[in-house]
Amino acid sequence: MSAVFPIAYFGSVRYFQDLAKFEQVLFETSDHLPKQTFRNRMTILGSQGSQILTMPLEKPSGSKTETKDVLVSYQQNWPLIHWKALKTSYASAPYFEHYASDIEKLLFKKHRFLVDFDLEITQFFLDTYQLDLNFSFPEEYEASYPEDYRAFDYENLEMKGEYNQVLFNKKHFNSAVSILDLLFCEGPIGRRVII
Repeated sequence: MSAVFPIAYFGSVRYFQDLAKFEQVLFETSDHLPKQTFRNRMTILGSQGSQILTMPLEKPSGSKTETKDVLVSYQQNWPLIHWKALKTSYASAPYFEHYASDIEKLLFKKHRFLVDFDLEITQFFLDTYQLDLNFSFPEEYEASYPEDYRAFDYENLEMKGEYNQVLFNKKHFNSAVSILDLLFCEGPIGRRVII
């Protein structure tokens, strides 16, 4: 049985925990992209707490633009801004140097479509954490599925388990951060948090 998920820009740990439950998923690309969504933004940890990094987009048909047609905007140099924020937040993390060049390449590779960008990022993490997942896309929008994760608020959902974050403080553990936090802090052993 397949589950349907939205695409994500460096999705949260919980997002990947949910993906890992399935061998086959559908990534929804025929919906209309909602505003303020993790499809084009991620949360990282900085010295001042949570920081949201947003990728600017272009919607050729306005609010009626389907996700598969949404374009990445490069009118400003947001990849550089995101990269500097990641370096500032995670340079002292145990695995930052090991994965920095891979993440830098992902960020600076120009993609025309949001879907292509998000899927390349997701595939990187599936490969890194050795998650056996096949994905495809629905032919057209369906209102509901038996296993439907499209409406989940992954920016606020608690993940299962904890790990040592760079700015770790038991009172301030943030479980809604990007999978990048887990990657830089735990490296390949972060897989145990996901599965």
